[in-house]
Amino acid sequence: MLRTYFLLAYRNLLANRLTSLINVVGLSVAVACAITVFLVLKNYWTLDNFHQNGDRIFMVEYVQHNDEDTGKTQTLGDAPAPLAAELTAHFPQVKQTVRIERERVQVFDKETLVDETLTYADTNFFSLFTFPLHYGSPRVLADPTALIISHEVAEKYFPGQLPIGQPFTLRVGTHEQKQFTIQGVAQPFPTNAGFHFDFLTGYHSIHTSLKNQDWTTHLSGLFVETNQPADGPLLAGQLSRYVALYNASNREGPIQSFTLENLRHPSPDAHEVIHRPTEANHPLITVLFGLIALVMMAVSCANYVNIALGSVTRRLKEIGVRKVMGGTRQQLILQFMIENLLLCTVALGLGLLLTAGFLVPLFNDVMVLNIALSFTNNAPLWVFLLSILLFTALASGAYPALYVSAFRPIAIFAGRQQFGSRQTLGRVLLVGQFALAFIAVIIGVVLSSAGQQWRDLDWGYDPNPTLVIRLTDSTQYTIVKNELTRHAAVQTVAGAVNHVGESLIRQPVRIGAQEKQVIQYRVGADYLDALGLQLAAGQSFDAARTVENAQSVLINETFAQQQGWSVPSALGNVMRVDSQLVTVAGVVRNFKLLGSGVARPVLFRTAEAPQFQYLLVRFAPGTGPALVADLERFYKATFPHTMLSAFYQKDVFNDFNDTSEKLAKGFGYLAGLALLIACLGLYGLAVQHFTRRVKEVSVRKVLGATVGQVILLVNREFVTLLVLAGGLANVLCWLWARWVLANTQAFTGAFQLSAWPFVVANTLVLLTAAVAVARQSLQLANVRLADTLKNTD
Repeated sequence: MLRTYFLLAYRNLLANRLTSLINVVGLSVAVACAITVFLVLKNYWTLDNFHQNGDRIFMVEYVQHNDEDTGKTQTLGDAPAPLAAELTAHFPQVKQTVRIERERVQVFDKETLVDETLTYADTNFFSLFTFPLHYGSPRVLADPTALIISHEVAEKYFPGQLPIGQPFTLRVGTHEQKQFTIQGVAQPFPTNAGFHFDFLTGYHSIHTSLKNQDWTTHLSGLFVETNQPADGPLLAGQLSRYVALYNASNREGPIQSFTLENLRHPSPDAHEVIHRPTEANHPLITVLFGLIALVMMAVSCANYVNIALGSVTRRLKEIGVRKVMGGTRQQLILQFMIENLLLCTVALGLGLLLTAGFLVPLFNDVMVLNIALSFTNNAPLWVFLLSILLFTALASGAYPALYVSAFRPIAIFAGRQQFGSRQTLGRVLLVGQFALAFIAVIIGVVLSSAGQQWRDLDWGYDPNPTLVIRLTDSTQYTIVKNELTRHAAVQTVAGAVNHVGESLIRQPVRIGAQEKQVIQYRVGADYLDALGLQLAAGQSFDAARTVENAQSVLINETFAQQQGWSVPSALGNVMRVDSQLVTVAGVVRNFKLLGSGVARPVLFRTAEAPQFQYLLVRFAPGTGPALVADLERFYKATFPHTMLSAFYQKDVFNDFNDTSEKLAKGFGYLAGLALLIACLGLYGLAVQHFTRRVKEVSVRKVLGATVGQVILLVNREFVTLLVLAGGLANVLCWLWARWVLANTQAFTGAFQLSAWPFVVANTLVLLTAAVAVARQSLQLANVRLADTLKNTD
């Protein structure tokens, strides 16, 4: 019996190749999007749950005031270093603790320097976390010169080789090049790892960056394993004794309390924790990706229903004959559902191929957290695939099957069964799916517009004639500066501890009774000239006035505006920074601080040459390449074991621009897929719609209708529905975009919403829709009257 049903279903699908192809392509694209979304959300919902003792592992965090006027607080995850020993020594419910510190390092790879991250961890790291090693033993962390690398790093630097025993040099911090020996390689990390390592070594005080371990030293993360999961909340309540001890050493940034966050079961607001050592699931990620899957499935299923209802006229006699021969309604429903199930199965197979070959690589290229399509030991994926198959089959096929199976054979054979003249549901579905396509395209164009606006922002200075050199030790600045001052193309040389666009340091300052967080730059006296920043009022630092420089600060216009100061009145105001009273000596004109142009209050203070990590060179226009070539030769002669690491200031936001471009590209692909599905549906409906109107058009042509009049006539309904869908989508997108911009100013910055992305998106959708129906419209308008009017049936 079932074999017969499947055979009939197969024959019917072959007999209607066009509609079958449209439905399969549309459903496969939607299914591929749904599978990709499932893989993403599965990773986010199960972050770090592969650690065997995850329910007993907690991260130490602390709470401090964010704004004393409003009482708002913020939670941070960079716990103080001495707390680890205190927890182990005084709390019997603590089984073990692991300190983690991360440091930016550089690797010499052929002729270039590659930025990487070195992780320091206590020797019991692998007993706390489940990160199996492919080669080596966890015990090697006891050796301060031992290095364990990830599988990805091994493939990157030692392709096709066994790296065990290989010497490896890392440029650590800005003061030393450290020799390690690779003694371990980790197995590939699970895709739902919220944190992992590239280079791992033991946490030993012999390392320069770990020498200071007092209460002012903050770790990248402090993890605690308790004896029982219930010990975590009890332990958190007992940490109040260390608040006063911490505050005594950190008077400028006192805290309220210490807290513990479970690794496997984080709190809903875990994503708001600053300096959190692991990734956290943002609830908006679930909403966003869930909506993407819902939109694509809705568009695809609406297509199927529309085309199924539109093509049913070709099967009216089949339905009538089967009912006359004794077929029941239940049998007809089963027949139509099996046809639909067979089609959905094919779509599922194609969707899996599309997911593995296109969407997964695209997602991994755009996003930080990677995903993988693996069928081995992945029961949730199999359950989801079965569920999506059944859901798609029911959602797309149930209504057409129930509706068509209710037709009466007498009405069919008497010609009284009218179908297709008033398709209210079909119109609603077409409007809905094109509204969703409009929305997807508009979002993609708006994101592309945002990226372009960010790239075109006024920097507030000319970044082109500035070269930035990353220094490697405390003596390098003076040596390189002396060499550069002899170069004819060099106009200004300056140093900096942290640099605009490259690194940020948040600094609490106190102005009267008010405390606020600002961005601080520690720089040399000539930094503003070397970068090209302009003063709005006051004076800059002067290398000849070192005492006055130490007692002065420069602020930007945003700082002055937030304090309610006019630019001239800002001069002379006093504030406390790091327990020192300083005076505002100058106001710097606003400049591009971040890639998105977000305005933040900025403070400049002077620093001494041994602290500098950057050297800035202002050179004559057009002399940059020659200057870099001279510097490379100088480095090879003077620092034979150090490579020049430099970049032009104009390139400092390239990473941000690349990320925004990838995000826009990802949404562009999504918009293209949504538009493809909608236009496939429109094409299928147009074919059926035009077929039903062949004789009407023929008669009109006999009566004198022109080709243009015919095309307008047969497409009038589609045009009306598309305009309605576009109007609905534009209103919704405009309101949504305004709401998003109002609530994300901290990220979107200077982006201004304009009308042109909407114009571009609407034009693109309407043109694509026109192309979808153009061929059929022309064929219908040029139909041969002799072929269509000779049949009087």
